[in-house]
Amino acid sequence: MQFYEKLIFLLNLTQTTNRMLAQELQVDPSLISRFRTGSRRLPRNREHIKSMSSYFARRCTTEYQRQALSQMLGIRQAFTMKKEPLSEILYYWLCGDSNEVGRFMQTFESLAIESRPEHSSVHPESLNAENVVYYGTDGKRAASRAFYQHLLTQEKPCDLYILSEEADNWISEDSDFLQHLQEWGLCLLDRGFKIYQIAPPATPVDLAFDSLARWLPLYMTGRVTSYFYPRMRDNLHRRTLIVVPGHIAMTSNSVARGGSNITTVVTTDQRLTQAYAAQFQDYLDLCRPMHNIYTDTDSLLQCLTQFLSQNGARIQRVNSLSAETSPPELVSYCIDQIHHPGLEQLGYLYLHELDPIRENREFCEFIDIACLASAQDVRDGKVPIILSCSIGSQPLYYTVDTYVLHLKHILHTLETCENYHFVPLDIKAQSEGLLMVKDGYKALLAKLSPPPHCQQQASMQISNSVHPPDGISLTMFEISQPAIVQLCQEHLFRLADQIGYTGAHRVQIISRIKQKIRELQT
Repeated sequence: MQFYEKLIFLLNLTQTTNRMLAQELQVDPSLISRFRTGSRRLPRNREHIKSMSSYFARRCTTEYQRQALSQMLGIRQAFTMKKEPLSEILYYWLCGDSNEVGRFMQTFESLAIESRPEHSSVHPESLNAENVVYYGTDGKRAASRAFYQHLLTQEKPCDLYILSEEADNWISEDSDFLQHLQEWGLCLLDRGFKIYQIAPPATPVDLAFDSLARWLPLYMTGRVTSYFYPRMRDNLHRRTLIVVPGHIAMTSNSVARGGSNITTVVTTDQRLTQAYAAQFQDYLDLCRPMHNIYTDTDSLLQCLTQFLSQNGARIQRVNSLSAETSPPELVSYCIDQIHHPGLEQLGYLYLHELDPIRENREFCEFIDIACLASAQDVRDGKVPIILSCSIGSQPLYYTVDTYVLHLKHILHTLETCENYHFVPLDIKAQSEGLLMVKDGYKALLAKLSPPPHCQQQASMQISNSVHPPDGISLTMFEISQPAIVQLCQEHLFRLADQIGYTGAHRVQIISRIKQKIRELQT
């Protein structure tokens, strides 16, 4: 669909006139008319599209409107229930960009895990019968609740095995249940349970990233071990299996696209639960680790060292100038200023292994998508040095001299290495964290955040202050599943292609960096 067709659909769905939308956007109604007829194409001013998206999201309140949006956009109706997520989905739809990776990165960056009281409406309760059967999607949700209630009666924490390959509309169609499901999982982890998960297939894409986003709060605790099956799965049969060996199991089977004709069985038969646990282990033996979470200095260093030392093409997106392009003088400056043993180790990696890194660039492409700060932000000390954030300490900020030093080093690399590409972003996007992808290897997502207990207060301080609060922590989320890694890579390639970085674009970027250097030096 063209932009004007999407706009007509939304205008008709919400019974909005040209004048009403023009008033919302504070533009002349004739502009909306030109958009509607197709004489004006997609607005260059993306703020107009954001305002449109927000307006239409607020106007879609009836069951009919939500159902129509769900069918038109190809999303679950649950995603039309809340205004902010719907506004974001409409924005990408109007822009013609189905950005599953971008939305997941925003979820990752904005995630805050705080202390959680147990859900007051759920009380410990054992099953009254050895085997109980539930029917349909409502029954499956009831089975999950009964399963959780039974686990609350356990005096000691247990291992929990989870396999879910079925369509997840039984979860997503009820937004309250989705929230409760996350709360239940976090509560069990707080009680000492360990969760072992076999992740669903990576196709279709929206389902894969929906699952990642849903599980993310649990993953970030570092107490969930997830795996993926590396080969093609049966495209017909689907299964859900949740089991605590020797205690309780919940299972259902269905046919792909089989709708709501499902039955779910919850059993406390010890022999049966042991048999289900053995089946899960047999499946697990065929799987590979899917992700890792790194938060402490040693593990962060190990993760970064392994990632950087592997040969291969790379593409990344960062919110400042990248650490890999730091000149040796800037590395030494950071080490001298912070006096952190972890940063010294990382600095040693950059200073003493620069030759292998340079050699790798001679054979493998490195696309560096980075925010190019304004001269005023640099002068005001608002631009962080990414290298100083690598071990989770309070970051250092560029001075004019150090920023110019870094730009000159990037300029030299561009002029001497054809395989290095610098792709400048004008606006520092706070909504997405750092994303690094090595071709055929792994994807790394990183976020810099205060500890969970002070995240809300810290976010207010960051927005009003040059320097963040004490206690800054770095979290690295490493993804190993090849299909997800490839999707992350394609997301970055699309971003780089939209901006342009080869041919005439490369010449323009070099001129732009030189201009930025002159602007800072005047």
